[in-house]
Formats: sequence, C-alpha cells, structure tokens
Amino acid sequence: MTPPPAKRVLVVEDEESFREILEIGLTGEGFDTRSAPGVAEAKRCLAAEPFDAVVSDLKLKDGSGMELLAWMKEQKFQAPVVIMTAYATTETTVQALNLGAADFLTKARNDFNELTKVLKGLLVEHPMVEASDGTSGTDLVGVGETIRRVQALVGKVARADTTVLVTGESGTGKEIVARLIHRYSDRASGPFIPVNCGALPENLLESELFGYEKGAFTGATTTKRGLFEESSGGFLLLDEIGEMPLPLQVKLLRALQERRVRRVGGTDERPVDVRVIGATNRNLRDLVDKGKFREDLYYRLNILNIELPPLRERREDLPVLAEHFLRRFCQKLGKPPMAFSQEAMNLMQAYRFHGNVRELENLVERCVALNSGGPIGTDLFPDSVLREVQAAGPAEAAAPLPSWRIPEAGFDLEAWLNALRGHFLKAALAETGGNKTKASKRLGMSFRAYRYWAGHLGGLENLPDRCPLPVEFPAREAEEGGEEGE
Repeated sequence: MTPPPAKRVLVVEDEESFREILEIGLTGEGFDTRSAPGVAEAKRCLAAEPFDAVVSDLKLKDGSGMELLAWMKEQKFQAPVVIMTAYATTETTVQALNLGAADFLTKARNDFNELTKVLKGLLVEHPMVEASDGTSGTDLVGVGETIRRVQALVGKVARADTTVLVTGESGTGKEIVARLIHRYSDRASGPFIPVNCGALPENLLESELFGYEKGAFTGATTTKRGLFEESSGGFLLLDEIGEMPLPLQVKLLRALQERRVRRVGGTDERPVDVRVIGATNRNLRDLVDKGKFREDLYYRLNILNIELPPLRERREDLPVLAEHFLRRFCQKLGKPPMAFSQEAMNLMQAYRFHGNVRELENLVERCVALNSGGPIGTDLFPDSVLREVQAAGPAEAAAPLPSWRIPEAGFDLEAWLNALRGHFLKAALAETGGNKTKASKRLGMSFRAYRYWAGHLGGLENLPDRCPLPVEFPAREAEEGGEEGE
C-alpha cells in the first residue's frame, strides 16, 4: 500500500536561525515543511499552494501571527494555525484562541515534543474504529471554532499526566475524547480499558474494578486482577461515573489518592500506575449538592475538565459531519458515492438532534441503507424527525438576512455593531440566570472575552434590552476634511 503523502506545514518565523531549526525538526518528524520570513511572504505562499497547517511566530518584522490568523480566517483557509511566542500572556493566549488558533505554544529551541504532538494531533489521520459514545471512529470531526477549541484542549490535557473529567450530553463523543487523550499521551503504548459504571450492580462493579481473591465469595474459584491492575501503564475510562454507588465511591477515592488497590477478599494493597478518565452526561456538581456524589471525589476527578458541546451548539459542523458519515457508510455498505439534496441538508440543519452526533450518525446510516439511487431526500428521514421540524416551523438559522436600507444620512456602523454585541451579551446573561460563565459559553466566547466586552461597553446594567435596526440608529457625524467623489 502506498503511504499517504506527508502533511504540508508552513513555518512563519523572522529569525532565520530559529526558522531553520523548526524546518529541520519538523521535516525530521515526517512533515513536508516550507517556510516564510514574515506575513507578506506567508500570504503569498498560502495563496499559491495548499498547506495542511501553519506554525507562526507571534511577533514578526512585518506584522504578527495574529494578523496572519485573521487574514486566513477572512480568506476562509481551513488549515489550523499554531501560534508560538517567547513570552506568552493570558491576554495574548485568549486573543489567539478567540481568533481561531488551534493552539498557542511557548517557543523552545531544543524541544519539539509539544509542537509535534499538537501538529500530529491536528493532522495525522488514523483508521476508524468503533466507539460506544458519540461518533464512530477516533477523531473529533468539525471545522468550527468550538470543536477546534476542544481539539486544542485535548492536546494539552493529553500531555498532563493527571485525572480528567469529560462531560457532555449523551452522544457528543466522550469516549472518542478519552481515546484521543490516550493516543497523544506518553501512555499511548499502554492499554485503554473502558468500563460502564452504570451497567453493573455494585458488587460486580467492585470486583471488576479492584479484582478479587480466590474464595472471596461464592463462585470466586480463582484469583482475578481488577481493571485498575489490568490497565497499569495506560488508561482506565470510568464511563457514566455519576451512576457509581456511594459506598464504591469511597474505595475509588482512596485508589485515586493512594495509587493502591485492595482486591475483594484480600488483605494487602497493590500499587497501580494508571491514569483515570471519568465521563458523565450528568451534572456532578448537582449530584454533590443532592448528596448523591461525594464532594471529595468530585474535586479529585475534576482536576482537568473537557466539556463537549451538544450538536445544536455547533451547527457549522453539521454538514461536515454528515458528509463524513455519508462517505463512511457508502464504503461500509458497498454503495456508490451519494449526496444529500439541499432540502435534506436544510432539514437536518433545522432539526435539534437530541441524541447529538450519535443520532446524526444513525440517521445517515439509515439514509444510505434505504437509498436506491440519486440524491438523498427527506423522504428517507424518520417520521419523528419530519414531524418535529414541521411543528417547530422554519429554522431560525435558515432565515434570510433582512434587507435593511441604510438611511440617506448614513449611520454609525461601529456604534451599531457594539450595540448588537451588547444586546446579545445581556440576552445570554438573562437566559442563563445571571451566570456569566454559561452566558459566555452560549455565545461561543471565553469567559475573559465576555467580561472584557461587558466592561468595554460600559457595564451590563447599561447594555440595551433590544438592539435597534440600522434604520433606527443615529446618523454618523460627518468627518471634517473628508474626500469627495470617491
């Protein structure tokens, strides 16, 4: 089999010696590397030939990596961008991620491990395997900023050898995230063992996790190692951890703290070297408040948290996901290449997908299996989907942009855009009961960015309850000395 072509990476760095170090290092890691000394040359390279990724210094002699990132976004280049700098600050990191950077790294002349892991995490293709939560396969598919942030966070979390909590609604891809963390961690060569904490009764779950000694209970005719021991050197995924009984949570907490386990019926403790990932579609904080989940275990698990958004909050990824599943199921079922009709795609965009990515995957598989030829139409969709969309009416996302007429006297566009931003900031805050963190997530922005704009616009109490239309907005004041006749 012919190996796939090397992924093409453009390095943008104005310091010649460091640029050469990056070129040589990345080429040695299997990338097809090109370089540019600044923003202008980088733009020429990107316009002339395709690249799979861009690595750019933050400060360049003829501009900045931020400027290049903004230009790529404007030109609709899909290649992920990794920004590097000698002196990272919270402000520049947030700014880069808000602009759509895939990651933000600190420069290191003699260590390419972090950069190469990030690039391989973003670019290297892997064979698809079945996963029980969310999409089938081992990659997070999508092009939007929301999923890009999750992808970048997965890369960072993978390199931190500590406990992780992955949260999100059913079908959003929690096990996929766990497998990606395993793939890009230093434990990649070790085992990855998932266990569903909600599928087994308490006594069986305890013996599965911690093992048992011969004679510990009726039927224990031999000694058995538990999953903590079996996953030594690798990962143990505790799926649906919110369903774990309280008595067993005590034993789990001790195992996480002491890195030692005691088998059922045993007297001695055995050391274990395992990284634990908890996954749940429930709100553990609420369970703690209700006395159904131990608070000390919650804090032990929630050292690093990855929250997966529901599909309805990442609509820009839906067409990409649908096409991805369409190609895979055509190949799997031995069908010729297919395409969705525009009507079918519009209906999918209007549907809420309560089962998230998993439901979309099942819908596409159904359509491929039933389609006898030609474009896939809405006649192949389940009646339940059709009824819900028809009952909801036209999707807001599909509504055409209003055709406003600009007042003859003109109007202040910048002030109106600020008013528009302020309107949504205040609306999101009201819809989330005054919770700024949830409000920022609803708007697809970081908490810091939300707080910055709220302050920049004069405080939340001064923000408008409704945003005026352009035709209602004050005219812009005439500028003195302006050009005429242009």
